Amino acid sequence: MHMETIRLILFVILAFLLLQIWQNWQQDNQPQHVEIAQQEEFPAPLVETENTTAELSRLPGEVVAATPNAQASELITVETDTLIVEVDTRGAMPRKIWLKNYPVSLQDPDDLTVMFDNDFNHQFYVQSGAVANPQNKSAPNHKTLFDIEASDYSLKESEDQVELIATARLQNGLELQRKLTFSRGGYQIETLTTLINNTDQPWQGRFYNQLLRTPGDGAKRSFFAPASYEGTAFYTAEDKYNKVSYEDIAEERMSVQTDNGWVAMLEHYFVAALVPEHPEQFYTKELDASRFVIGSLGESQTVAPGGQVFETATLYVGPKEQYRLEKISPGLELTTDFGMLTFLAQPVFWVLKWLHGLFGNWGWAIIGVTVILKAIFFPLSAIGYRSMAKMKGVQPKMVALREAYADDKTVLNQKMMELYRTEKINPLGGCLPILIQIPVFIALYWVLLESVELRQAPFVLWIKDLSQSDPYYVLPIIMGVSMLIQQRLNPSQLDPIQQKVMMAMPIVFTFFFLTFPAGLVLYWVVNNILSILQQWHITQKYAAP
Repeated sequence: MHMETIRLILFVILAFLLLQIWQNWQQDNQPQHVEIAQQEEFPAPLVETENTTAELSRLPGEVVAATPNAQASELITVETDTLIVEVDTRGAMPRKIWLKNYPVSLQDPDDLTVMFDNDFNHQFYVQSGAVANPQNKSAPNHKTLFDIEASDYSLKESEDQVELIATARLQNGLELQRKLTFSRGGYQIETLTTLINNTDQPWQGRFYNQLLRTPGDGAKRSFFAPASYEGTAFYTAEDKYNKVSYEDIAEERMSVQTDNGWVAMLEHYFVAALVPEHPEQFYTKELDASRFVIGSLGESQTVAPGGQVFETATLYVGPKEQYRLEKISPGLELTTDFGMLTFLAQPVFWVLKWLHGLFGNWGWAIIGVTVILKAIFFPLSAIGYRSMAKMKGVQPKMVALREAYADDKTVLNQKMMELYRTEKINPLGGCLPILIQIPVFIALYWVLLESVELRQAPFVLWIKDLSQSDPYYVLPIIMGVSMLIQQRLNPSQLDPIQQKVMMAMPIVFTFFFLTFPAGLVLYWVVNNILSILQQWHITQKYAAP
């Protein structure tokens, strides 16, 4: 197989990869519309688990509401420097959360990203409570109505924390107290739940915490370029990081015995995670065709009359910033998922972040990463470019061989290989630059796609958001022109069909890149410019006089 054919195949492979990425980028950035039938306002998930004792067979969702009255609940507002939270007095947990530092778009900075919400078309919130054994029958759960002293709370300038305390007293004598602690500069909410047994009988049961969500349409994935993951995940020291898609939950419930770890629901740039201090079991459940649950069930607790038991957990609702997540719980930073090339993408992200600290701009950091990668791969690229330069120098001899043995392909191939050996040319050498760029390109694609740090990050002039496409298509056009210049420096294609295909490549690539994030196109443009300079220098050095 001739070098020209191999190069053509590699270009086609790269074009295929770009097509896959482009299709998934389009799907990932299309608005999602979900319509579901109206459900009961506070649905309770049904969870059946293995390895559960008979006296604790009823788990979250199977319990009867601890307060049978139909009294309406209230929403209590808590505001910090990072969050605006509405806590529902029914269940005493956050029902809606706005992220103050993350507007939906740069055009409307007051339109904040909403994580938790109870809209019927977008149910996403946390539920927490206790589940009793059949003999005890009743326990305070996420349907229980709590008393909260104030109607709004705010973090004062002189404070680092603000606390909300809720209390629920059941008619049977059980009492549940919950304290929510919000910290300055953070997206985590610390929960302390205390169950007090004011009855004359022992109480036995467990605490539970769970996330409920109506997912979006989601994006289709492929082997080469899976879209940004939206679904559930869990982590334990034994099983490590595991993703459980909504499709998987619909097919089969998950039940994992563990005494550590966390459960979470992920979307593009953000994550909601529950980190219980003493879990015993993680579980999933499909409530119906549009709502899913992942949760944690705690250890079995026995509370004597007059006694009490408590549970602590951390709820994180915010951006997938690795430095924050790794401080909260081991493995939580893995929710920033760089795909199958994480081993390559993670170092690229570290270097990118370090350069951002130097330059103060993510665009210049991308340029810096491109220069560094080009320098690292310079020896291999130089080998390829030298081979291409030598190939260009022997073009007249190759044309003569093709004319002399046009009717005998076998002899022609033999003569070509003899020519390569005589001229000390590696016919595969010109493919190295392409092979090198493919994994780096995919790794950087994932870094730009998944890193919330680059969301709405400006560069210069008209580039206001590196995570979005160039609004005026300037960078894609420059990229296409740079590809044309590169082709001029390459050995000319002897086959007319190959010539036409190669000439079409810049047009095809430009079309793909029109909707790619500007940061990715910026990398490709800078990489092409550096490649042109390097290739021109080597071609001039080794070209035949």
